[in-house]
Amino acid sequence: MLTWNASVNETTSNTTIDTVYNAMPVYLLFFFGVGGNIIALVVLLLTAKTHNWRPFYRFVCGLAMTDGGGVLASIPVSLSIYASHFRRELSPTLCDYEMFMLMFTLMSSAMIVCGMSFDRFFATFFPLQYNRPHKEIRTNIVLAVIWGLSALISSLPLFGLGSSRKYYPGSWCFLNYIETTIALNRIDAIIYATIGVIIVLATWAFNIAVIVYFICKRYAGESTWSEWKDVHVIIFLLAVVVLFTSCWFPLMVNILQHANFALPETAGKTELLLTRLSITNSVVDPWIYILLRREIYSSLLACVRRVYHTRRASHTTRDQSSGDKLENITLETK
Repeated sequence: MLTWNASVNETTSNTTIDTVYNAMPVYLLFFFGVGGNIIALVVLLLTAKTHNWRPFYRFVCGLAMTDGGGVLASIPVSLSIYASHFRRELSPTLCDYEMFMLMFTLMSSAMIVCGMSFDRFFATFFPLQYNRPHKEIRTNIVLAVIWGLSALISSLPLFGLGSSRKYYPGSWCFLNYIETTIALNRIDAIIYATIGVIIVLATWAFNIAVIVYFICKRYAGESTWSEWKDVHVIIFLLAVVVLFTSCWFPLMVNILQHANFALPETAGKTELLLTRLSITNSVVDPWIYILLRREIYSSLLACVRRVYHTRRASHTTRDQSSGDKLENITLETK
């Protein structure tokens, strides 16, 4: 079900030239989103012998496939509008399609990040249960369930619970969380945003628990080298979670504000900015993996150790030479 915003058509007709020049952010999102996720998948395939497709790397692969596929499937619809200088309008079918793809991509990415955090939480606190046979198959099932749930949640407006809406500047469609005076729109908006907020809170809870566990074991002197080899996983997760929260949470808050406080029915630059920010999460995720891989972490750790040992050796040599000089002076005095 599609709700058209008449003000959008008026706006785009008067500012066609201006909005065409604003197409660059959309092209950048498409180029870096698709390209980055393809590179991440290639890196995963080339290093398969190293990581052996352990559960964490299966989640990373699922995240790259979801982000890259979602950007590839949704953004060209908007690019076609920019390419036509806004002479072409989104049909109700295309509007519903783009709404579904954006909702599905954003929700799937959020759930996969949460799944990655839970995977580390489960491995840390319940290692015996975690390391049971066929854990890779378990991860595949979890990914399938995530995609299934995301598809179900995102398809609710297509079955009448809510609707799609064309937003400023008339080049993209998303869940109609503006006209919340319509009960079905309000219910769907609350469902989508509430699930999003719960995912954020759960993700942070899992990560904080794991970090506190490692810190406590470190101070208790119980940490083993095998445990601390996975510190790069924690660093990667923290980077992904901080980015995910920064990009995803503002849109969820905005949706809840419209649904619960009946903000004015204006779909303008704020909604465009928040949605682009959410898509940015899908663009940057693979680059975080590319930059924070185990190999790079190990190389940096080796460099830090080398510098530390070199400086320690130089200080030791300096102290020994100072001691020898002091001893010679003492003998001469005597």
